[in-house]
Amino acid sequence: MGKINIKSIAAALHLSPATVSRALNDSYEIKEETKQRVLAYAAKHNYRPNPFAKHLKTGKTNLIGVVIPFLSSPFFLEFIDELYKLAMAHHYTLLPFQTQNSEKIEKEALDFLIRQNVAGIIISPAFENSNTAVLRDIHHQHCPVILFDRIQHNLDTYKIGIHNSLETFKVTEELIKKGRTQIAFLCGKDIGNTKDRLRGYKNALHNYGIPFRKEYVIDADYQDPAENIDSELKEVFKRLQASDHMPNAIVGGTDTLSIKILGVLAGLHLRVPEDVAVIGFTNTDLADYLNPALSTIRQPTQQMAQLTLDLLIPLIEKQQNRQNMVYENFLLEATTSYRKSTDI
Repeated sequence: MGKINIKSIAAALHLSPATVSRALNDSYEIKEETKQRVLAYAAKHNYRPNPFAKHLKTGKTNLIGVVIPFLSSPFFLEFIDELYKLAMAHHYTLLPFQTQNSEKIEKEALDFLIRQNVAGIIISPAFENSNTAVLRDIHHQHCPVILFDRIQHNLDTYKIGIHNSLETFKVTEELIKKGRTQIAFLCGKDIGNTKDRLRGYKNALHNYGIPFRKEYVIDADYQDPAENIDSELKEVFKRLQASDHMPNAIVGGTDTLSIKILGVLAGLHLRVPEDVAVIGFTNTDLADYLNPALSTIRQPTQQMAQLTLDLLIPLIEKQQNRQNMVYENFLLEATTSYRKSTDI
């Protein structure tokens, strides 16, 4: 038998090619009995769909747009690397864009992706509810959209992240148990996860009867992780030193800040962990090699990438009204590694 295709399946089962095509795509228009006949025959004869022919017919490409804040972030780089490997197995290719936390750049990226007829979009929004109307229109009228990491957004779709407030609660609690009660929280200004991570930090303080101090919440305003914000952070901690309010522990709320703070403290001649204990979010494999080795909360990028594609591909391949679907939020478990920077 030659190479099996939709026409040969149709001839063998005495069906029309259109019926076979719809059955293979799980169309609601085809009876379940017919679907099972087609799928069984296709599996028995090792049928492999031609993704390029399919995309020519539907007008969609085999491209998946990925819109993230920063390409230089260890977490986002790791996520894209995992996603790329998984997408290739399904005959899809990624088209990544970075927004630098700008709603304007994010909209430009989304407009470009729609012009390219991408099959779907995976996005970590620039900030809470950025481009909500645009994303809603894309998701309902053009192609499915799935949110990951920064999931505090009004778009009604699948959302994949971690339990941010729980993770910061746990690490703040651990620092308190080690006798550190003057704990600062470093966060990125207007970044989508900040509210949840800050809430976990505050809840831990409250549970242990430690007063919340506004000056210990340090908002860093930056558009790219590569920016030199060290001098800004150094000035903040200099002021805290001068007023005799220097924290003895720091929780870093972003990849960038978690890594940069070690250098900032060293520039102020503060020892880690003797003077200040440090823990933060970051997926860098260099955490063990920093001086000192950095305690980290690591997000499960492989699991996030796998789940994202498991949810996205059926949305791409099934013709259905996405506006009336019921979607879920998925909160995955992060991994916390305590190293020298909190070895009190």
